[in-house]
Formats: sequence, C-alpha cells, structure tokens
Amino acid sequence: MEIGLVIGGHYLLQRLIKQGEYCTVYQGFDQLFHRSVAVKAVPAAQMSIYRSAVRMTSQFSYPNIVGLYDLVAKSDKLYLVQEYIEGDDFAALLQAQLQPYDVAEIGRQICSALIYASSSSRRVCHGDLTPAAILCDQRELIRVNNFALPGDMSYFTNWSILGGEGAPVSESDLPLGVVSEGRLADDTRAVGLLLYQLLTSRPPGATVVEPPADGRLRFPRSVPAELCEIVARTVIRQHPQHITKTEVLYDELKTLSETLEPAVPVLVSSPVQPVSPVSQQAEMGPPGQFSPAGVGAPGNAPPHGQAIPGSGLPSYRSGNSGKLSAIQMESSPAALTIADSSVRPDAIPQMGYPYTEEPHQHVRHFSWVWLLLLGLVIFVLFFIVGFFAGHLFIPHP
Repeated sequence: MEIGLVIGGHYLLQRLIKQGEYCTVYQGFDQLFHRSVAVKAVPAAQMSIYRSAVRMTSQFSYPNIVGLYDLVAKSDKLYLVQEYIEGDDFAALLQAQLQPYDVAEIGRQICSALIYASSSSRRVCHGDLTPAAILCDQRELIRVNNFALPGDMSYFTNWSILGGEGAPVSESDLPLGVVSEGRLADDTRAVGLLLYQLLTSRPPGATVVEPPADGRLRFPRSVPAELCEIVARTVIRQHPQHITKTEVLYDELKTLSETLEPAVPVLVSSPVQPVSPVSQQAEMGPPGQFSPAGVGAPGNAPPHGQAIPGSGLPSYRSGNSGKLSAIQMESSPAALTIADSSVRPDAIPQMGYPYTEEPHQHVRHFSWVWLLLLGLVIFVLFFIVGFFAGHLFIPHP
C-alpha cells in the first residue's frame, strides 16, 4: 500500500481504487496542475507490457478514450498517470436499468473509440474490452480504457458459450495491441457482449452479469427486435450475417439510435411552474450520476421493465444451422424513464397569453368599428327618408 507516497515530484497517491491482476490503481492528486489523476502502479514483472502499451497509445487524444498524462519509472515499479474519470463504472451502468436507446448509444460510442484507435495512422486494437475497461464520465460520455493490455482470458472463455465457438480470442501469438482481422473481429464481438449484459434481465442491484448456462441470448420484451438482432449478429460467430467489423456495427447502432431517440414533449398551453432548487435536486438525484446517452438531465432512471421469473424471453441459440429460434417476449411493460419524460429548457415556449388568442382580440376590436359605422349609415338613411317623406306627405301652409 502506497497511500501518501509522492511520485514524480508532484503526484500524491491519496486512496486505493482497485487491486487488479497486473497493477494497482490509485486516485492521486497532481500538486503541480491541481487536478485529480488516476495512477496505475505496475510491478517489475509487468513493466515491459505496460511500456509497450504506452508507446502504442501515448498519442491518443479522443473524447471516448481515457487520456494518458505521464509515465514515472522507478527501478522496481512503473507508474502510469492517467486522466481521472469522475463518474460511473460498468457496474453502475448495470444498476441504472438503461433504456434500449441508451444502450445503443453506449455501443456506438465504444465503437467510435475502437475505430479511432485502429485507424490507419494508429493501428492499435484493444484486446481486453471487458466491463473493467468501460467508464462513463460526468458529461455522460463513455470512456474506454486499457488499450493494448493483456486480455482477461477467463472472461472471454466464460462468454464463449454465447455463440463463441472456437478459441476465446484470435491470434493470441501476436504482440499485444497489434491489429489483425481476427483481433478486430474479437473487439467487435466484445462490444456485443457488453451490450447484451446491459440489455438482459438481472436481479435489482446486480453489478455483474454471468453468461447463461444454456448458451441462449435472452432479452426483455421491451427491447426492440432490431437491437436484439444487432447484438445477436455481433455475438454469434455462426450467424449468417455475423458482424466482424467495428465500422459496420457503428453504422447500424447509429442508425438504430436515431430511430429510438425519444421525442421531447413540447408544452404549448400550460404555464411554467417555478421549481425550487431543492425539489429540482430531489428529482434529478446526485450530480454526476449516469443519465441516458447524453440526453436530458442527469438523474435516476425509474426501473426499467423487470424480468418476471418464469416468463418467456426472446432467445437466440448458436449451433442451429444459422437460423435463429423464435422470439418469445417478456410480458412486463417498461416503466416511464427520464429519457421519455424530460423536457429541455430550450423546448419550453415563452408563456403568457397563448399566441392563438391574439387574432381573436383583433377580430373583436374590428367588429365594434364596423357596428358603429353600420349604425351611422342606417341613421343617415332614416334621416334622408324622413326628410323627403315630410315634404311629400305633410301639407305646408
């Protein structure tokens, strides 16, 4: 334990975040730039692996990737100083019971980070895209970490039961982070596994999802069939339309998220009621909490449609000659969520008298004018008629 140690002259290690298999992660404070940092303490046995990862990723600068600040080397240990992400990890996203739109957006952002890293000017694959590599910051951006590090073989082996026949990962003899078609296909499938875990039913408060023992993909009834199909095509390697390229998955998720994006209701006649800061905070929840896919205000999403024990779920089975089994949907309805009910301030019209009442005010004004003119005309007509009638019928002396 190195709490209180200052490394590199100005990085103070403040608290332990996680003890990993290959390194220890601390929250630290940069006394020079006055900002929080994350510090990975790497033992001597793993120093060469992390040095290689740093060489491959040191120039990364992308909104969906955790940034690297500094590298402090000692004789017996290596310290990687990274951007500290204030927000939620994957376990917190599981507890949030996200809507299908939010999950599609998360997948799209993860794909965006992978596409950036594997582009022709960088040529780096991830290789360890597990729940531990996914964070969500306070701006509600998904942040991907741990590029070019050793893959968690136990994780990928366990999840191979879902249409992952063959080796858990491809081309394990290549150096870490080196791009190949097999490695890129593995990263793409890993995105599908993450999305499946966010979509499938689980007990309230669960922080981990275990792969189903029977090898079936199961989705709640509230998940659109299109999203189920995309996840199945990404996870099941024997699927006749198996997705192996991150760019293809990105495009399909982007198109689907645009279709699923919740409409924002617009108020047109109700007066805007002032909201006190206290009641507004009670509705929104603590700051920094995950909110669906960067839309609406942050807050606690009401419970999504929960799985009912014993109810039917849509199932996909691998090893079925390329044909998917029939889908049986869960019967519980989905509850309303913040993404469905939030109203952006810019969507609220200026209130007062409704605009549609103004023409009626003008009509009422002009009706009195015309009535007065009509009365004047009738008076003149009666006066003229009376004048001439008096001269014709009344004898004059």
